[in-house]
Amino acid sequence: MRHDSSFRRRSSLTAAAVAALLTAGAGVAGVHVASAATAGCQVTYTVTSEWPGGFGASVGIQNLGDPVNGWRLTWSFPAGQTITQLWNGTHTQSGSQVTVTNASYNGAIPTGGSVAFGFNGSFTGSNPKPTSFALNGVTCTGGVASPTATPSQTPSQTPSQTPSQSPSQSPSQSPSPSPTPSATPPDRPMINNNFPVTREGAYGTNRYTVFRPSNPSSVGRTMPVLVFGNGACAHTNGSEVVQALTFIAARGFVVVDTASVDGSPNGVNSGSPIPSLLTDAIGWAERENARSGSPLYQRLDLSRVATAGHSCGGLEALIAGQDQRVDGVVSLDSGLFADGSFGYSRSELSKLHTPVMFLDGGPSDIAYDNTRANYDLVRVPAVLAEQSQAGHTGFITGSQMTDGMTAVVQFLDMTLNGNATARSYILGSSGLAAKAQWTVRSKNF
Repeated sequence: MRHDSSFRRRSSLTAAAVAALLTAGAGVAGVHVASAATAGCQVTYTVTSEWPGGFGASVGIQNLGDPVNGWRLTWSFPAGQTITQLWNGTHTQSGSQVTVTNASYNGAIPTGGSVAFGFNGSFTGSNPKPTSFALNGVTCTGGVASPTATPSQTPSQTPSQTPSQSPSQSPSQSPSPSPTPSATPPDRPMINNNFPVTREGAYGTNRYTVFRPSNPSSVGRTMPVLVFGNGACAHTNGSEVVQALTFIAARGFVVVDTASVDGSPNGVNSGSPIPSLLTDAIGWAERENARSGSPLYQRLDLSRVATAGHSCGGLEALIAGQDQRVDGVVSLDSGLFADGSFGYSRSELSKLHTPVMFLDGGPSDIAYDNTRANYDLVRVPAVLAEQSQAGHTGFITGSQMTDGMTAVVQFLDMTLNGNATARSYILGSSGLAAKAQWTVRSKNF
């Protein structure tokens, strides 16, 4: 076992939330107590990748106060950083001052709910993290203040004798998460989760199979999304990956696989890479996150999206990983060919903008040389993890599946969530590199 690494510590910030008091209401004649609204938020700012002069970041907003319908997040960059591209929102920037407003599909945040966006940026010199955020004009400081009753001297002309209905009697359009994030603390490694998993056909299309925690509210926070391409570019029958993807989903991911749930024809040919299937799967997730009545309604963290794939599906993941909505890439027993087979040359690797993990099964893996060559060529932060006995399919269907999928989960937890324990497992000498028959290399972290 061997581990080789050179890395820079990723910036991660959790800035938090807080209280503002807004009073409103009507009353009966004489002094009355006005109703008041509470406001509070928690913001998580994570630098997901960094390269000379540029970086990628994800920003998560959790609403701790009353429901929000339309949000605006503001902050100031401390070193003149500039946003060059942003997704899941709209941004404006004047000097160091940044304002991000919701997209058309993610403006509503229920109490305890979350929304997220991501962006790429540029910097000169240093890239320190922002230290203060405000949601709809209220500074986020980490808690919710109880509203103070405000006496009003204005008599009401039309006192109401009928009490208003409790909001709980109104039908809810959103399965809003229970405000008990302690169920899954933000710093809890995802590998420690083990949720029951539902495997189902994707709503509105038979091109995808979805693996997700059966009760999304039990996860306690919005879930990252992984879109997955199958070995042999199998776009109809995904039975080979059921065990592996169930393992990942049980850790708190929503996994969208490029095959129909029952193996029935879906109009998509198999055998050649179709990277757009993976990017379209991200679009499907965006729509489900916005669709009232979906079990995933406002449950997804769309600033934490990754692509992954096995063998031919790994080619799909590497190409789809160029999409600016993607924050991490995993290539299992795969790599772009030197001769440009399947229509994609190795020059495509220069278009990756996120950390990438390559896994291979040792010299007996048909993709062994390709995997190593691709790792050598990429310029983004990268990990090469090799299990000498796994061969070409051990991570998917063999005895190395648990170790392989553990490595995938830990890499994604490090990359998407900035989890320090996962980072130590992937990049440290006492984690994956210490396991028998594993060799780990890394660069640019």
